[in-house]
Amino acid sequence: QLRCFVAMIELVVGSRRERVPAPLHVCQFASSPDEHTATASTFLFDGLRAGHRCVPFVGEEVLTAIRLSCSEEHDSDLPLTDEHGFGADGRWHGDNPKRFRAPTDPSAMDAVPDASQFFNGNSLDPYRLIAFQRTVAAEARKAGGAMVRMVIDMRWLFQDRPFSMHDTLKFEAASHAILAPDADVLATLTQYHYADLSGEFIIELLKIHPVAVVAQFVRRNPHPFDAHRYMTRILGRQK
Repeated sequence: QLRCFVAMIELVVGSRRERVPAPLHVCQFASSPDEHTATASTFLFDGLRAGHRCVPFVGEEVLTAIRLSCSEEHDSDLPLTDEHGFGADGRWHGDNPKRFRAPTDPSAMDAVPDASQFFNGNSLDPYRLIAFQRTVAAEARKAGGAMVRMVIDMRWLFQDRPFSMHDTLKFEAASHAILAPDADVLATLTQYHYADLSGEFIIELLKIHPVAVVAQFVRRNPHPFDAHRYMTRILGRQK
């Protein structure tokens, strides 16, 4: 499970709870789809409750499970209003407070329906994905600066296409390098399945992430590799 606050990130993994400084770009490695669903649903539910825009990049089955989990949390949420009729949004909801619902309806999530827009043929185009994220961040800032939370299931993103370690590393490095100015409004959780990855790829990803969720542990990297230098190195390999 992963919870995000304004200036700090609270990571809950297993029985441990840790807070780390924002900005938030975390990758998660897990062997069970249930681990991914539990983390994503908690992360997105907290976003809905805070009035954030939630954008999951996941398959229909996972999206259904996330919405179900969020619905259960929504139905058991804190009282909708206090004894004076004031809701969690700070507004008065009249003489019939039961009509007020906190902004946690899971149907409010803006799921991305099609991953093909981020590919050039069968190859992931990292810059298309980054451009989409920047557009969403710009819209959020224009609308008043409410945070956007994204969950990207990389298995769903590639689907039946061949997984590219090179293009994925380019995307992850660019997320840190190019999206840094959008860190005030954009929080991204990328999820990976162990079965899809090589040991070399996992090591490379851990080099550039200050924080990662590895199975049931939170891994801190106090000296992450500089994302701009890493991008230069990747582009040099491509030539």
